[in-house]
Amino acid sequence: MSKGDKTDLKGLDYLFEGPLKPLHSKNARRIFDIFYARRDFEHLTTHDIEKAFDEHGLSITKKEINAWLISLQEASLIIKLDERGKPVVFTYDDRYTFDLWRLSETGLNVGRKLPSFMVKEESSGIPKLAELNPEIIHEIEDLYFTSKILLLLHDHGGELSYADLRKQLAIDREKLAIYSWPDASHSEKPLFEIIVKPPTLRTKVFKIFGWMMEQDLTFTLTEDGRRMAESIVSREKKP
Repeated sequence: MSKGDKTDLKGLDYLFEGPLKPLHSKNARRIFDIFYARRDFEHLTTHDIEKAFDEHGLSITKKEINAWLISLQEASLIIKLDERGKPVVFTYDDRYTFDLWRLSETGLNVGRKLPSFMVKEESSGIPKLAELNPEIIHEIEDLYFTSKILLLLHDHGGELSYADLRKQLAIDREKLAIYSWPDASHSEKPLFEIIVKPPTLRTKVFKIFGWMMEQDLTFTLTEDGRRMAESIVSREKKP
C-alpha cells in the first residue's frame, strides 16, 4: 500500500471524537436533523425542538434536550447565541424567552456530506441464473446484439452489408430489423445507421414489388458508435 492509499488516522480520530461523537445517540441525531432541516431559520429554541419531536410522536424532556444541545455545541455542530428570544418555527404566544441556538458552519458541512456516506453502490455484476426474469433476459439480449453489431462494424472498417452482418450475427431478418432503428437506451445519439446504395434498374424493379435487396443496405457506424466501439475494445482484458 502506498502512502497515498493510507487512511488519515488523525483525521478519523478528529471526526469520531469531535463532530460525529454525539451523533452516536439517536436523540442527538434527531436534534441535529431538526437543526439541519430548519437551517434557513436564524435560530431555534428548545421549544422548537420539543415541538418537532411532538410532531413525529416522540417524547423528550427539556432536560434531555439541553444536555444534547451542549453535546452538539461541544462537537462544534451548533452554536449558542448570546441573546435570548422566542421560538420561530412554531406558534408561541407566551412571554417567556429561550436560549437561541443555530447550526454552525461545521454542522452545515457535516449535514451536507452525510448523504454521500449512505449511497448504496449499484451491483454491476452479471445476474445469476436464479435471478433472471424475462425482462432481464431481454435487456441482456439487447445489450449483447447492440455491442456485437458495434464490434463487428468496428472490425470491418466501420461498415458491413446487411446480408453480411446478418450472417455474422446468425439472426433472422426480423431480429436484425429491430436494430435498424436508433435506440436511445444505450446512447443519446444513434450508434449506427443504415445507408441505402444508389438505386439500379434491378433494385427499382424489386422496389415496385416491395422487395429490398439485402446487399443494397449497409450498416455504418456513426461517429458516436465509433467512439463507443473503440471504448469497448480499449477495455478488453489482455491475457
